[in-house]
Amino acid sequence: MLVMLVTSGLLLGCSGRKQVPFGLEDAGALEEAPADEAGEAPEFPVGESFGPDQVEIPVGESALVLQTGYALAALRLNLDGSEPLDAIVVSADPQNVRVQAAFQRGMSVVSQPIASFLVPAHCTEPTAEIRQLSASLASVRVDHRCETGRRANLWVLTIEAQPRVRERITVLPPNESSKAAIELALGVEDRDADGYQDLVANVRVGTLEVPLTWLNRPGGFARDASQPEAAFRLLADDAWAFLDSDPSGSEKRAREVLDAYVALCRESGAARIGLAGTQGIQCQQSQAAARAVAVAMVAAIRRGTFVRALELQRWWSGTGMLPTAEEQALVQAAWQRAKASARASWKLVDRESATAGLYFTDDDTLIIDGFAPKSVQLSTGVKTRLSKAEIVPSVRNPDGRFAARGVRVTCAGFEAEVGPVLGKRTHRVLIERRPGTIPCQTPIDRPASVFEWAVLGWAPQGLLAASGDLLRVVPLNELAKPAGRPVDLNPGNPLPAPIRGARITPDGARYVIPHTEGVVVRDWRRGGAGLWLRPTDWSAVPGELRALAISPDGKRVAVQKGSEIRLLTW
Repeated sequence: MLVMLVTSGLLLGCSGRKQVPFGLEDAGALEEAPADEAGEAPEFPVGESFGPDQVEIPVGESALVLQTGYALAALRLNLDGSEPLDAIVVSADPQNVRVQAAFQRGMSVVSQPIASFLVPAHCTEPTAEIRQLSASLASVRVDHRCETGRRANLWVLTIEAQPRVRERITVLPPNESSKAAIELALGVEDRDADGYQDLVANVRVGTLEVPLTWLNRPGGFARDASQPEAAFRLLADDAWAFLDSDPSGSEKRAREVLDAYVALCRESGAARIGLAGTQGIQCQQSQAAARAVAVAMVAAIRRGTFVRALELQRWWSGTGMLPTAEEQALVQAAWQRAKASARASWKLVDRESATAGLYFTDDDTLIIDGFAPKSVQLSTGVKTRLSKAEIVPSVRNPDGRFAARGVRVTCAGFEAEVGPVLGKRTHRVLIERRPGTIPCQTPIDRPASVFEWAVLGWAPQGLLAASGDLLRVVPLNELAKPAGRPVDLNPGNPLPAPIRGARITPDGARYVIPHTEGVVVRDWRRGGAGLWLRPTDWSAVPGELRALAISPDGKRVAVQKGSEIRLLTW
């Protein structure tokens, strides 16, 4: 009887269990797994935000009383592992924002500074948010309303008895070069599947999302350097692949890449993301951005917006990007096939083996300053030899005392050579400073090419210089010395006048921009639009474009291509 009872009890006890092969877990255990093991993320607390009059923050059974400023937000959590709860507090005054930890010690509350920053003078109305990201991390965000938009400062803090700043991110307001909306959201996830939570900042620039990741390593956070280039590359390759079948969509994708590149990358010179106190992410020579520029440039050329194409081409070269041979060939072919704005023709005027100086004295007289200086009457073709004393510099100041004799490329940047008309002594005036990201390893001092910076003319305000689409006034005083910072001009801005120079009309209405595949005449009266001029036999004349000038009425352009000097009309 006893043996039968024991046997039946064992059978009844086993009947409710599923039969599984030896060595496998019980099949019923998966149905009873707790929520966190089933992959559901735990919910962490969000801090409380305050109005501008809050100066006391409850901590445990007491309160932290601020000596200066007022509280913006507070998050109550256990920092030191003992009761009662502690707090992370954000406070502000007109000059500073502070983050501190607060602990109850006996009947009083003590505070410990964690981080702070100085508020720019033009930023007001701060708001703050604190949230716990994980069991060991919390985030603090402080927003300010500034002159050009909102500025955000974010800290990632450790949750421990002495909280530390693990990462700091700043989102700057829009600027002249970057106006796209930037949104940033912090989170944690195991991106590299090593069992440790990594920090992820999902940055959205316009419509492009870039996941910036800091991998959790024993020595601290290490940012994943594959971003933002990986996100750029996906969209840039997509724009490249559909350039012919979906030109408008491809241009939109390329523009999204460029907007994000400018906003995020240090090399753009206008980055609006700051990491650990430095402005911009080091993107180096972004191949994705170079491809996006190529797509946008081709689209602009095909659409006939030639000044925009020149802007992109200047930016392509100026930021040190390295386009592939395939991308360069596509852009060159687009310029060659571009539909001319007007039917252009040209005729041979003279030949000159060296680079000549060209300028018009009137609409029918062209001066050629070469080995044998001469004037050419264009209506008749009559040439008259000139002495060196009869050659007058084309770029002269209003009273005729000083002249600009050219532009030099040096380690300082692009500098105009300026001096008295009747003398050889010159001094240099900086047009554009060399970027700090491009080191000058070997001293250089060479003439600028026709495609780099050039002085178009001299106006009462100073020198008028241009590089591609970019037009700049360099202020000079009556002694031809710098009198202020250079100012860039945009369509709609009034041009200084009258102007003395070879590559711009006296009223400043039109000026000429050189290109390897033709000539662009920019018309300021039409909002800065560009006329694309390329005679059908442009490629038949050997050599590169070396010099050019425009007539006072803006209807003729003299060019030196190779050894031939030709008159271009349309």
